[in-house]
Amino acid sequence: MRPRLTIGLILASIAGAALPMVPAAAAPAASAVPKWSMVPMSKDSGGDGFIDGDGGVPSAGALTMRPSATFVGAGNGIAQPNERLIGGSLSWYLDAAGYPVRLDACDSTGDTYTWTIVGPAGTSTTTPQRALKKKTCGTTVLLPEGAHTLTLRVASGKKSVGKTITAQVSNILMVALGDSYASGEGNPRNVESWLAGGSLFTQFTPYWDSDPCNRSTRGAPAQAALALEQSSPKTSVTLVYVACSGATVTSGVLGPFAAAGQTQSQIEQVRQIIGGRQIDLVSLSIGGNDIGFSSVLTVCASDANCPISTPPRGVLSGYPTVQAGVQARTGQLAAAYARIAGCLGGATCSTTGPGASTVPLPMAPDAQVLSTLYPDITRAADGGPCDYLTIRSANMAWARDTTLVPSPAATYDYLTTSRSPVTFPLASGTLNQQIAATSSLGWTPVIGSWSASGDSAQGHGVCAGDQAWAFGLTALNGMSSASFHPNPTGQAVIATAMAAALTPAVSLSTARR
Repeated sequence: MRPRLTIGLILASIAGAALPMVPAAAAPAASAVPKWSMVPMSKDSGGDGFIDGDGGVPSAGALTMRPSATFVGAGNGIAQPNERLIGGSLSWYLDAAGYPVRLDACDSTGDTYTWTIVGPAGTSTTTPQRALKKKTCGTTVLLPEGAHTLTLRVASGKKSVGKTITAQVSNILMVALGDSYASGEGNPRNVESWLAGGSLFTQFTPYWDSDPCNRSTRGAPAQAALALEQSSPKTSVTLVYVACSGATVTSGVLGPFAAAGQTQSQIEQVRQIIGGRQIDLVSLSIGGNDIGFSSVLTVCASDANCPISTPPRGVLSGYPTVQAGVQARTGQLAAAYARIAGCLGGATCSTTGPGASTVPLPMAPDAQVLSTLYPDITRAADGGPCDYLTIRSANMAWARDTTLVPSPAATYDYLTTSRSPVTFPLASGTLNQQIAATSSLGWTPVIGSWSASGDSAQGHGVCAGDQAWAFGLTALNGMSSASFHPNPTGQAVIATAMAAALTPAVSLSTARR
């Protein structure tokens, strides 16, 4: 017998009978708030303003003077901070199914949700039902470019509600071609460590995205691509970056650059990466090596009257003087640029090397080609010509006015060290004048890459001190290849000019889809 237990049960029963029935709580009303955005194809995982890929990252000390030679994480589908481009040239993977799009139901209320997607061809797909929670309210799908209708249906209890929006899926495919001024020469990913500690007695290992080409996402084209990527959540940007330090039109852009161990031209490298996809944007910096950039520097460093001296070995050898050679080579640029234009959606493409094709690269309607003018590296902070090491100011002034100024005079008066005047005819114009003239090919010359340094009252050349946008001689500081190339500030200035020129292309590229 357990009398206390029995009495307790009786009292509990009476109390239960006396309490009113409480109805079950009603399920909250469902609401559907659909949103969408493009998943970046140019990713900045580290938040430092530079693209991170999936080509591997040094296992230790990526941004130090001596990064580890062991790379980790390549191909794992995760863009780690400071990670190289895929294969040294691709910002993110291209998929035949389309481009990644994030479908966002996070501002909705309810228990579960699905998306129904109707694509440009009219095909309909519904995603699996998912719980509407903070960790699962987003869904990523691969969608082809074009117009899609997206219907978000949210269920709460036995009730559901749906809402439909439209999405214009758009990826901008950008290709960067050219030479060292396009590859980011002098600006490896760990350049800041070198700037802080580089000297004659320190060892430095540059961390490049592509070692043979001294290619880096700190280069202006990659910075411009990332700025374009971040300009709108409704477009993504895929960068195909094949510019290579030392390239010329024939040995690099249109033919293999053997010095970098390449067996394909940059045009063919792009074709292999993109397949039949249409290109929206091309950035191009080429011509400096074609007219003998390195030869001019070499002879002017050793000969006080370099314009009238005999050229050294290189592209200018065989010409009577350096000036004659530069003018002759400058006169060949128009035809060279026309050949490149033929490969960028033109009638026919003329490349060399194994497997070279005569089929032009596919270009989107209203695609833009941005031909980048070279910056002014010749002037001091006060605006006058640099008198730099063994290169006298008269030769810096000659180089500027006969090679870089986009609107040169018909002749240039040069004064030798013996005060003898020499008048040079400029029948072929200048390098930057030839680049500016590519507007006749339907290209968009990036004038700002010159004007920011060339038309300013203050000079930003190699002797401009804290105002310099270009490296001077770096042979004794552990990275000789950086000599006379844009420094980090210079690359950022060129990138800004490119981004400004890219703005019309964004509207053109997205409007056509």
